[in-house]
Amino acid sequence: MRELATRVYLADALEILEEDPQRALIEEIGQEFGLSTLYEHKFARKRLDLRNSGFEIELISFWIMNQFDENYGAVLCNSSGNLLKANHAVLFHPDQFSHFYLEFPLREMSELCTVYQELDAGRMIGRDFWDRYCCLDAETGVVKEKNQTKRVLRHYFGDPFGSSATDGVFESNVLPFVGSCVVFDPSVYPDNYYDFYASICLLNKHWTKPESQKNETVHLRKRGPKPAPAKREYLSRYPDGPPDGVSAEAIALELTEAGFPITGRSIQTYERARKVRK
Repeated sequence: MRELATRVYLADALEILEEDPQRALIEEIGQEFGLSTLYEHKFARKRLDLRNSGFEIELISFWIMNQFDENYGAVLCNSSGNLLKANHAVLFHPDQFSHFYLEFPLREMSELCTVYQELDAGRMIGRDFWDRYCCLDAETGVVKEKNQTKRVLRHYFGDPFGSSATDGVFESNVLPFVGSCVVFDPSVYPDNYYDFYASICLLNKHWTKPESQKNETVHLRKRGPKPAPAKREYLSRYPDGPPDGVSAEAIALELTEAGFPITGRSIQTYERARKVRK
């Protein structure tokens, strides 16, 4: 994940330095090429904010993680080695990075305004992105109940099960998976950098597909992307979008009650993406 993010960060930095961003796509990252390449550049101190490079790479890594889940779907591996599809509540993060695309410079994005305010005030570091997962351990990726888990789930998903079961979303959608670990199946996404970045809308505008890959068939190997269960259910029930007069929040409540916890904001994001594709 970090290597994928580092390549994106390097490409933007090289562009600012008036160097070739393509290097970040095709070269191996190591002693010969990497962040040290930026530090040694004669214009680096004047044009780049290298002091926060680690934070921004962590931010990009976290955004990519959210896109992994949104576009390809995470699964949970339990102690017996069985694989189960992760649902929206298990991987819920209150900052919901899956609802916007990254633009550079990152500091100028309105969606990241609060993030940079916290960074500048010394109240945030890169690790904090991962700590704010509602039900995941930041170090291990294991599903767990945190101090604020139930409160956060109630705040974002409401109480679809009635006042007598105030922890309904947690009990039905998270508790059965506590102790399982989040994993991703590499066989379902593109096997080269260019096509992968294209699939999550993170291509640098100066990148071109390497000659060695131009004649390759873009394939997602066996199954192709499988969005999270709640997204699939929404698209199945509403292939043409929400009916007139029906709000995203009402549909979110309907799906949550049916066992597919989702927020109204997620539905609005899916609809924006659908309009763009049209």
